[in-house]
Amino acid sequence: MKVIQYIAVMLLVAATSCKQQQETPSPSDTGKQKTVRLYLQSEPMSSDPRIAGNRFSQVVLRELFEGLMRIDAQGRPAAAVAKSYEISEDKCTYRFHLRPAMWSNGMPVTAYDFEYSWLSNLRPDSPTAYSYAFYCLKNARAAHTGEVKLEEVGVKALDANTLVVTLEHPAPYFIELTSNPLYSPVCKAIVEKNPNWHHEVGEKFICNGPFTLKDWQHRRELVLKKNDKYWDSEAVTITNITFPVIEDPLTALNMYETGELDWVGDPCGTLPLEAIQRLRETKKLITRHTGNVTWLEVNVQHPLLGSKEIRKAMAMAINRQELVEHLLQCDESPAFTCLPETLTFMEQEQPYFNDNDASTARELFNQALANLNLSKETLPSISLSHSSDPRDKSICEAIQQQWQKVLGLNVVLTPADWNAHLHRVASGEFDVASLTWYTFYHDPIYNLEAFKYATGYNGTHWEHPAFIELLNKSDAETNEIVRDQLLSQAEQFIIDEMPVIPVCHNTFKFCKNHQIYGETLSPIGMFELKKVDIDAGVILVNK
Repeated sequence: MKVIQYIAVMLLVAATSCKQQQETPSPSDTGKQKTVRLYLQSEPMSSDPRIAGNRFSQVVLRELFEGLMRIDAQGRPAAAVAKSYEISEDKCTYRFHLRPAMWSNGMPVTAYDFEYSWLSNLRPDSPTAYSYAFYCLKNARAAHTGEVKLEEVGVKALDANTLVVTLEHPAPYFIELTSNPLYSPVCKAIVEKNPNWHHEVGEKFICNGPFTLKDWQHRRELVLKKNDKYWDSEAVTITNITFPVIEDPLTALNMYETGELDWVGDPCGTLPLEAIQRLRETKKLITRHTGNVTWLEVNVQHPLLGSKEIRKAMAMAINRQELVEHLLQCDESPAFTCLPETLTFMEQEQPYFNDNDASTARELFNQALANLNLSKETLPSISLSHSSDPRDKSICEAIQQQWQKVLGLNVVLTPADWNAHLHRVASGEFDVASLTWYTFYHDPIYNLEAFKYATGYNGTHWEHPAFIELLNKSDAETNEIVRDQLLSQAEQFIIDEMPVIPVCHNTFKFCKNHQIYGETLSPIGMFELKKVDIDAGVILVNK
């Protein structure tokens, strides 16, 4: 099975390390004060784990909050606030037993905090775009849409130390999902007293992770401080982590190379494309394969893009091989599916469509125009939304040119900063939008389910009863072989409909100071800093 094969590979992945060495000044390691200097290309959407689920936000939130489970150095879910759990015979009920743990203000972390936090994500008026991540809970989606009361959702604190979770269907990925910051608790007593608690810093910001939020100067810097109230604080040796906000990748690289940062690149930001070759040649570049996909979401409400033949023509008109070889140049590979390479059911030798198939693209496109009573002269323009990240911008510029050349489309690029771009995607205020999708757990259903309903980050407005039925059947299926067959059909179905156009499978690219060690980077890009440390005695050699 694809999933089992991937888990086997995942178990072999150890904490990230770096074999190359470089000349950089030592990070702060004076007395008992140890500071690791990271950065963020875009500041977090929020310090509330229920709201901020995007890449840059979760780099910070994983250290401020901790859920039932936490990802270990091998990329596996390990006990965190939950010291143990049992699963019912039908695989639908989980009973978690919580260990003694405290909030940063000294109050106990309880099962009631978990129940309160999870349910708040499912309120019909919840501000989060990530409610769908909880839909595996019994009645979760129905509660979010207002069809049933929140009390009917399958999460219940039996007492302060026991949480019972009932699922809508068996979900083999559920334990791993609880390690995501979205599943973190918030302190019920604090939130009910002060709904704006997450705007605080210092002692007023209440969290339960390895670190606390010492300071946040918006658009400038975040500073994390070791949380002495954390249940496993003895395992945390770093006293501070700094995250200056550096939007320009070249500026971040320069600061790294002058010793002002200990890390540059993924998952904190991106490396400038023009520097990739130099960093590779000087052996400073580190790459890791991760389960993310860059794709284009297509708004089917656009008068032209409502045609699946138009969407398929646009997919075939892209030259992915040229993008990965001549533009990205860092072990990326062309994508012909919306699933990660390790989870796809597609045979590599038989992709669902051909790359750079200009003749078929033109044929499909012209036939679709005839069916729509349109001509090349009356074609409406198409906006292509992307973040302000230079890598994203370069990819979209190349696709803009390819669509113009092959199909004669008038494509207008519409950039926005990262958070504004995510809001644009979630609200469906785009024609076509570039997005790099990071899977939350090792199962095909996560990427597929993102397009099950026209909600959350599925701003395409595409929803199909046949696709929904396939996913529902896979949810109810306990036979792994049959479940895989259903998910394979769903994968083929969505590519045939093409509300999302896959572009490439990505790698994480970064450089790090070799005096820093102990951080972990899971196979799907989860970055953990709980056990990060500094060895200031390392002798650095310029090679």
